[in-house]
Amino acid sequence: MSDTAALLARLAADDAQQDQQRALQRLREWAQVQAPAFRRAGTLRGLGALGTVGWAAGLGWAAQLALHGQRAAVTPVSVLPAACLIAAGLALRAWLLAAGDRAADEAAAAVRHALRGRLLDTALPAWRGPTTAAQSQGGDAAFVQALDEEMDRLTDWLTGYVPARRTMLIAGGIVLAAIASGSRVVALLLVLATPLLPANLKVIGMGTRTAVHAQLAAARTLGARLLDQLRGLPTLVGLGADERAALAVEQDDRELAHRTQAVLRVAFLSTAWVELLITGTLAVVATYCGLVLLDYLHLPGIPSTMGLGTALFVLVLTPAYFAPVRELARGYHARAEASAAAELVNGLLDVAAPGQTTPRPCDTPRSVHLRGVGVTFPHRDRPALDDVTLTAHPGQVLALTGASGAGKSTLLAVAAGLLAPASGSSAHEVGDARQPADPRAVSWIGQPCHLLPGTVRENLLLARPDAQDAALDAAFATLGFADLRAALPHGLDTVVGERGSGLSSGQIQQLVFVRALLRDAPVLCLDEPTAHLDPDAEERVIAAMRTLARDRTVLLATHSPELLKIADAVVAIDRGRIRGATP
Repeated sequence: MSDTAALLARLAADDAQQDQQRALQRLREWAQVQAPAFRRAGTLRGLGALGTVGWAAGLGWAAQLALHGQRAAVTPVSVLPAACLIAAGLALRAWLLAAGDRAADEAAAAVRHALRGRLLDTALPAWRGPTTAAQSQGGDAAFVQALDEEMDRLTDWLTGYVPARRTMLIAGGIVLAAIASGSRVVALLLVLATPLLPANLKVIGMGTRTAVHAQLAAARTLGARLLDQLRGLPTLVGLGADERAALAVEQDDRELAHRTQAVLRVAFLSTAWVELLITGTLAVVATYCGLVLLDYLHLPGIPSTMGLGTALFVLVLTPAYFAPVRELARGYHARAEASAAAELVNGLLDVAAPGQTTPRPCDTPRSVHLRGVGVTFPHRDRPALDDVTLTAHPGQVLALTGASGAGKSTLLAVAAGLLAPASGSSAHEVGDARQPADPRAVSWIGQPCHLLPGTVRENLLLARPDAQDAALDAAFATLGFADLRAALPHGLDTVVGERGSGLSSGQIQQLVFVRALLRDAPVLCLDEPTAHLDPDAEERVIAAMRTLARDRTVLLATHSPELLKIADAVVAIDRGRIRGATP
């Protein structure tokens, strides 16, 4: 058993290593889109070393003048050129670094914008096609996390690590050449210390990657659990399980804290090696300069004389030579975070089938055909739908009835093309042609109905962005909601809050029906459209449904007896199977 466990552990480690390599490869591909901009950023930052050389030379010049001032009077005019050189060097360095940072920020923003666009294209069912049952479980949360948190994790890597190598080469070359012009011995010392840097950076990368991956995994686990507990909080309180849920969240929180401490410990210890190398090299250079200045060093082949200005010049530039290496070492932490983010983002982007296009929807009436549809969600003992076959035609209202959890909402999602069945098929028929169910040909009114924060006009224009106010008013009138239009405090500019706050549930439902009419899709799917409405509001919604149903294929899931009266056919669903149909 121990040999088998060890083999499985090695296989898991190999798989993890391959995933990380794929993630790093995908990171390089994403950055390659803005490669010229990142090269420009690295070049500008590297050229900032010219400013450092300039102000260091001015500082050494001023020190030399001060030394000569012990024998002759030093006037402000005599040190003015040195002061101007210092100021010019600082200004040039600041300008070049700011220009490099701006170029890196713009390139990083472009990469993130492109990735967010690809993620949105992948997330929307109209582009990626129907989701599977497995993808629907937490898939939306993963997309939201990728669009927000994971995109932000790429920022430091894009702005810092990607241009850092070019910066290190350019800045290191400039500073080393300047040091060699002052002291070839100091330049040789720096060259001898340089080969030790790659080994230290490799150690930093290996240690940081594992720790950061573990930390991000713990953070995602805590976030997912917290979101799940908040969603089910009323149920947990009702079952008396709220204390156990709190303990589980607390345990995940402690695990995240432990992983975070491990990341900080690895970061401090790993960068300490680079700092030790830099400090040791600087100490050797300082010792050499001090011995030469005091005339204590007399070795064959080694210069034994050096001016104070030159000594100060090379001492100031020695840390500047290693500064890009420090930045690159810090960038390994950003690269590890970006690699972990890329694994999630890459998995989501792979959801979309490359080269697969969805037929463009049209306004032509279409039938909905389900044949032998089966859907099974993960971790469920029984299927949500089992061998379901039905047909709905234009101008027909097909009502689905059954107990809660019978599979009505799942059936609507399959018919709308939002959910891919595990078995069977879901198709829309236009004339004599059949095509896969297309979400862009469907208006969906579910429970609860959703209005986004903004104005009433902005919410309605989601259905038809080019609609004018006259078309919006006509939609209100067509559905008999003119009084609602007049009751809005600021008309179409009335502001609604999160989830339509500021409006009653009946008003929200009516606005959603207006939006569905503006969309003018040939298929209409309604999931409990009158739930939680008072009788007056329900009557108004039913009247609007009669108007919307003309020449459209309507699938309606409901428990309401009043809604069943307007149905042309009623299908009873029980435990995912059709148990009866009433024409």
